[in-house]
Amino acid sequence: MFRSPEEGTKMTHLNTKESILRFLEEHGYDVQQSEEDILVVKDEDGIPLYLMVGDEQVEFMLDLCGVDELDPERREEAYEKILDENTEILPTCFGIDSTNPQDKRIVLVDSLALENLDPNEMLLSLDSIYMNVLTAHKLLSPYFKEKRRD
Repeated sequence: MFRSPEEGTKMTHLNTKESILRFLEEHGYDVQQSEEDILVVKDEDGIPLYLMVGDEQVEFMLDLCGVDELDPERREEAYEKILDENTEILPTCFGIDSTNPQDKRIVLVDSLALENLDPNEMLLSLDSIYMNVLTAHKLLSPYFKEKRRD
């Protein structure tokens, strides 16, 4: 039978920005508050992951590269590759952040509902995003513009 926390069963839910921040710090992540509802989380390699904590969900976004960094003649092929890869890297997926229309970014994203978010879900999502960074860079590297040698 379900017992409420008042009856002696302590249930850990990560349903506030403060509880998420405390949890991440306890697990060794470097966490900074960027804006009111945005946390910048860095793993042991210093890779920044942005967490947007809303009323109902937490959204994760990791910047991979600018769309303009891709070879324009091969951009469509790159998009096809990352869309195809979306079926393989669940629960994480590729997206395009167009917050700044002059600097659209290719990102890895995920989101979780806050209502019953437990620590295992949070760790799974973080691990998934960070593990997929290497996959993403391997996938995108053939499509980057050639660098000039001066």
